[in-house]
Amino acid sequence: MRYMTGFRYWTDRANAIVYQLCGICMLIIMVIGAIDIVLGNTIGYRPPATIDISQSLFTVSVFLALPVVIARNDHIRVDLFLGLGDGAFRGFSDKISAIISIPVYAVLAYAMWRLFMQSWGMNEKSVSLFAFPIYPIKFAAFIGLTLAALTSVSRLCLLLETPQEKKA
Repeated sequence: MRYMTGFRYWTDRANAIVYQLCGICMLIIMVIGAIDIVLGNTIGYRPPATIDISQSLFTVSVFLALPVVIARNDHIRVDLFLGLGDGAFRGFSDKISAIISIPVYAVLAYAMWRLFMQSWGMNEKSVSLFAFPIYPIKFAAFIGLTLAALTSVSRLCLLLETPQEKKA
């Protein structure tokens, strides 16, 4: 169990770092939006590519926030049958959810890695007045999905611990 405690510690640390990057992306989105609105309404000039940059940073922030959402168990779920069972049913459904999410996030991370490598190989850029590279966005999505898979593993291990081990 010592290894699992260390694994959880490092996944939590990595999640905290990417969550801070997510917050920075959201701050940049707000600053860009404010500049766009103020300049557009005062002098009639809107900086080029503000929407493209904001959309790209929003995508990055969604993928970087995903591991933290999984760790907190705050993701969207359908609770149709949870009210019918007791606490054991809820625990069972949480374990099944974690078991299913591990390969799903792992496959998505693998697919995103391949997309990143293709994008990087051809130096893919956005199609706007201010062309910026797309591959860092895909790499950030890969990082978020990889951490989501690792966080799901950590969460499953936490759910599978016996009550005696949880107290220690």
